[in-house]
Amino acid sequence: MGVPRILVMFFIAIAMAVFVVWEKNKIIEIGYQVAKLQRNCDELSEANRKLNYYVGRLKTPENIVYKVQSLKLPLILQEDSPGTMVAGYMKLKENAVKANQNKDLYTQKGPSLNCCSLHY
Repeated sequence: MGVPRILVMFFIAIAMAVFVVWEKNKIIEIGYQVAKLQRNCDELSEANRKLNYYVGRLKTPENIVYKVQSLKLPLILQEDSPGTMVAGYMKLKENAVKANQNKDLYTQKGPSLNCCSLHY
């Protein structure tokens, strides 16, 4: 009876040792995956920072004016302010009013009657 009991204990000890080694290898493998993902995250963060810098440069008024002028895009004046900066040139509201015969630039309709303060 003593020998089978010792063999069972020996096999249990061997199984536990194999399990511990297997777990240790899994931990190391997951550690490598985490390190790889961290490097990937750092690279993507750097690329994102560079792209944000590039977007910021493209949003500058000087760059927008240059692109509008180089592509010869048509410009529409806004009626909200007396003078509007359009493509680097100051256009006055009076020029827009004369050109459009008192019509709204966006709807091309004549001025509407404002009978009360709700219609402003």
